[in-house]
Amino acid sequence: MVEYGVPKSWWPWLGAAKAAGAVGLLVGLAVPAIGVAAGIGLVVYFFGAVVTVLRARSHKTVVFPVLYLAPVVATLLLGLN
Repeated sequence: MVEYGVPKSWWPWLGAAKAAGAVGLLVGLAVPAIGVAAGIGLVVYFFGAVVTVLRARSHKTVVFPVLYLAPVVATLLLGLN
């Protein structure tokens, strides 16, 4: 994340956001509305990661956040149906 210009002070918050999203998806198995909210949050998180990588002009590594974004989008779409 240093290469992409993400301040170190953001790292714990970003980690907490990702962990909360994962927990939210698990809770969403019992409470679908929480799962949908967690899915939306994770889509925003990983979309932000894609934008951050592209802004850093690291086009060779943009595939990695996209690989994380794709299953989250699929999970969200399944949760909405």
